[in-house]
Amino acid sequence: MPLLPEGPNPQFIAVNRCTFGARDSDVAKVQSMGWAQWVEEQLNPPAGDDPMTRQMLMDARLRIAYGAQDNANGVWPAVDEERPLQTLWMTSEELFKIYDDVNRLRVLPTAEITRIAQEVVAAQWIRNTHSPFQIREFMADFWHRHFNVATAEGQLVQFQLPIYDTEGIRQHALGNFTDLVNANARSAAMLFYLDNAVSRSTTPNENYARELLELHTMGADAYLGVTTPPWTGLGPAPSGTAAPGFSDQDILQASRALSGWTVALGQRVNSTKILGTNARFVYEPAFHNRNATTFLGVNLAPFQPASNAADQTGGIMQGNKVIELAAQNEKTAVFIVTKLCRRIWGDEPPQRVIDLGVQTWLENRTHPEQIKNVVRMILNQPEIWTGPAVKLRRPYEKMIAFARVTNSRIRPTAMMNTAFAATKDAVFLWGSPDGWPDENGYWLSTAGVMTQWNNALTAMSNGVLSVNLRTESIQTNSVATLLDDWIGRIVGYQVSSAGYAALRTMASTSTGIASYLGSGTASTTTQENELRRLVALISTAPEFAYR
Repeated sequence: MPLLPEGPNPQFIAVNRCTFGARDSDVAKVQSMGWAQWVEEQLNPPAGDDPMTRQMLMDARLRIAYGAQDNANGVWPAVDEERPLQTLWMTSEELFKIYDDVNRLRVLPTAEITRIAQEVVAAQWIRNTHSPFQIREFMADFWHRHFNVATAEGQLVQFQLPIYDTEGIRQHALGNFTDLVNANARSAAMLFYLDNAVSRSTTPNENYARELLELHTMGADAYLGVTTPPWTGLGPAPSGTAAPGFSDQDILQASRALSGWTVALGQRVNSTKILGTNARFVYEPAFHNRNATTFLGVNLAPFQPASNAADQTGGIMQGNKVIELAAQNEKTAVFIVTKLCRRIWGDEPPQRVIDLGVQTWLENRTHPEQIKNVVRMILNQPEIWTGPAVKLRRPYEKMIAFARVTNSRIRPTAMMNTAFAATKDAVFLWGSPDGWPDENGYWLSTAGVMTQWNNALTAMSNGVLSVNLRTESIQTNSVATLLDDWIGRIVGYQVSSAGYAALRTMASTSTGIASYLGSGTASTTTQENELRRLVALISTAPEFAYR
């Protein structure tokens, strides 16, 4: 067997744990500048996409095709084109125009709204693969899966997804958690996904209020049933008091406080008032329930204008206060930090790091860079270096890791919307608000090796992973050297003896690889195809399944 390292080096382990896949160049950079400096550089990305990634997004094209129609159900011409990802930079008004053209004017088919979600998915592939600021990509993915929304919920969720991605997730991915929750609560996609957009004064909707507490902030373990918790959790618990948590009454009061939060789509409020049509968040006092009382032990009445006040818009402060109390609760700190550490280390994250992360989280409750400070603290602990790697890569992140280690360029195709349909492991595919399971056991039972191999091969053959492996591969006439190079790049260290033997057999009996190595006459197409089969096969090694 070629003399690859027996196991991954510490830098390889550390980079893998907080990115979409460690490449040789990433490890070399860490070794050159030092881990703490690399982390600091990663934690200070530009406000938007870096110039290289933005150019890739602007250069990307994705086919859209549909037939013409001319009847009572709508009128539009046929379309079949390779179109830029143009909705990514549209305003909410421009996105609403597409929705309006489909549903009221009927001059566009529903495919144009589906297209909006497809473009955001394509952008995720491109950013996750190519962005040099991988920790931000890692955290944006973490928050997307934490604040899950699903396209299956319908057009009202889909048409504002570019805004949801940028303003509801990415803008605050390394910022303050309270700000992140508040921005997420005001996003059209979340407002419609969890029904808060249709909450009214007479019928406050408890769906969002429950998920705000159970999934987005305090966690299901903080649910106390019908019991009213005696403590808000905004400081050390008084001696003898119960641990913080939320009750059914807190859910009810939160739903009242958050009523009136909706989206301006031209709804009629009363005989004299109609909301605008900018598809942005709006607080409508006429939709607000004024009966909220105590939430997590805090009286919400002072945050509600008097009933005879001329300006009732101040009622939004009740909802803001609910989000603040929930986001800054100590239970929330434990829930989120533990979840993040599980994402980094696996099913049994180091408790010492969790404790330090929780402490940092609580000390930075109101800091504008709270999340960044917590991530810095977590990643600069010595546990980040220690092996072995035990966190299983989910199917999507395994595909992105494969793209990174093979230096493939992402070129959007329809495959992006079908490759993970079976496992639903792609942004906006998981139907329920709880988001994807993050335990190894679930993915071991649902992510078949053969399916992943076929996905990798298909992605290279249809061009979504655009790469010329004849150019990327090392120039050699030795099967062992070729294998050594690709195993080193993809896995980083030795695979099992049985695995290596299977790879050696495949490479040694391939006429295409023999020709690439200089001892055959197979065409360049055959050589490329066989190299693709080889690297795809390496990616099925159990060692590559973990990060």
